[in-house]
Amino acid sequence: MAYLETSGGQSPNRTIPLSSKRCVFGRQSDCDVVVDADSVSRHHARFLLVGRDYFVEDLNSSNGTVVNNQVIRARVRLQEGDRIRLGQFEFLFHESLTPLNRAESDHLLPDQSSIIDEDERGGAKHDTGAYIKIAGTGGSDTGRHSTVTDARFDALLEVMQSLGQFLSLDKLLPQLLESLFKMLPQSERGCIILKDSDGQLKPGCVKVQRGELQVSRTLISEVMRSRDAIVTSNASTDSRFTASQSIADFQLQSVMCAPLIDRAGDVLGVVQLDTSNVRKAFGQEDLRILVAMATQASLAVTVAKLHETELRTRTLERDLMLAAEVQRNSLPEHRPKVSGYEFFDYYEPAEHIGGDFFDYIPLPDGRLGIAIGDVVGHGVPAALVMSKIMAETRFLTASLQDPATVIEMLNGITCRSTRLGRFITLLMIVLDPGKHRVTLASAGHVPPLLRRTDRTIDLPGRDGFGPPLGTAKDTIYQSHSFQMEPGELLFLHTDGVSEAENAADEAFGDSRLTDLVIKGTTPTEVVTYVVASLEAFLAGTKRQDDVCIVCFGRT
Repeated sequence: MAYLETSGGQSPNRTIPLSSKRCVFGRQSDCDVVVDADSVSRHHARFLLVGRDYFVEDLNSSNGTVVNNQVIRARVRLQEGDRIRLGQFEFLFHESLTPLNRAESDHLLPDQSSIIDEDERGGAKHDTGAYIKIAGTGGSDTGRHSTVTDARFDALLEVMQSLGQFLSLDKLLPQLLESLFKMLPQSERGCIILKDSDGQLKPGCVKVQRGELQVSRTLISEVMRSRDAIVTSNASTDSRFTASQSIADFQLQSVMCAPLIDRAGDVLGVVQLDTSNVRKAFGQEDLRILVAMATQASLAVTVAKLHETELRTRTLERDLMLAAEVQRNSLPEHRPKVSGYEFFDYYEPAEHIGGDFFDYIPLPDGRLGIAIGDVVGHGVPAALVMSKIMAETRFLTASLQDPATVIEMLNGITCRSTRLGRFITLLMIVLDPGKHRVTLASAGHVPPLLRRTDRTIDLPGRDGFGPPLGTAKDTIYQSHSFQMEPGELLFLHTDGVSEAENAADEAFGDSRLTDLVIKGTTPTEVVTYVVASLEAFLAGTKRQDDVCIVCFGRT
């Protein structure tokens, strides 16, 4: 770590560590290093760490910044031994803080009282000084300014710089406690408590060297409420907490507790240290170290949480993409090739994966089973139920072949499988292309549209439809048969088509859908018209339900 050494004045050879990547010197109290003198501007100069090199630049100061007797106009890279003058004060730049320098300095930084030294002979300000401003973890100044007067300051800076390297809370939190125990060796027990996604406090990490960790909800609640760090030499006798039963029961001795607050001002949790050694009770200097550490730890915890959220999001997205691929593979890969008939279908889930499904099931004697269904809901839960129903539908259709019988069997299975907890609508069709005979049965599904050769629309079998699967066991379902004439087609769909709503909360509607089915000539044209019209109707509005369409007709 580089530092500046004061040159001249009543307090020469004082060391000022350049502890951050940007360090502003000036007269204003919000500067990182305050040099209180009229010859120094409010914000005079800035020292920067870029890569491994340190630079200094003037901040449009009144008296300028001088490096090796040259007034600088732009950013200047510093080298070992360079002399920098801010107003009447001169500093020497050193690239690292050596043990010799430490020994020669009576303080790592001067006390607050040495910020201004008035010369008795004329009142001129000869000395330079600085103080470290201890701010609350929320970013507001506590009004207390002090200096750290031992080597723990260096350790604190090194830890602060290293915290950003940990992107996992599992690694970050133990490192944080380990560092605190090194800087505050009287610590016997410590813990970091964080809020979970539900706002509940959960232990993030615990370190115990002696005894048993005791945590007082009263103490933690007060720190989180006030957002102020607390230190007490004996919590059991402290007037602030004598009314707390938990503190009395635990007989807590010296305790420090500081809030972890992110940049937005939200309390993430607390960090607490305690010791039973009354001769080495925590003091204000220890509390300032804890506050400084908590300030940096809050940022590191925020980054780690964001990183973990990003990883979970990526994992979830990857899993959803895999599930979507599995679902696509479970749907028919090719449309049936049946002499004298044309098939066309369309499927679009509202999310990565959906609960709608359709299937083509080859049967003996050239017949074809056609199924379309809708599991109530969408997303992963609906997709899982959909996969189960599809497998059972394929098996039962190939075995039983009669649509009503297949649906009755599926309903019994669904009613017994209470873990599904979802209603399923299903339309089952068997097409006999040799006889041009269509037989269908429905469990609460949207009625299919049969477009006749005269361009009229029928709803075949509607009066005999039964309730959705899983609503009532022992339900008797009915099959309905009709003849498919040349030029006629049957349009099957889920309610994600007719019930789709645009930004004005207007539904696509059965009437609009019927007009489009009448308009098209072939199944391909009809489905293309419907999908294009639906996209235009939604005009970019996110779909709230899956869309599934199957259309076939006799050529």
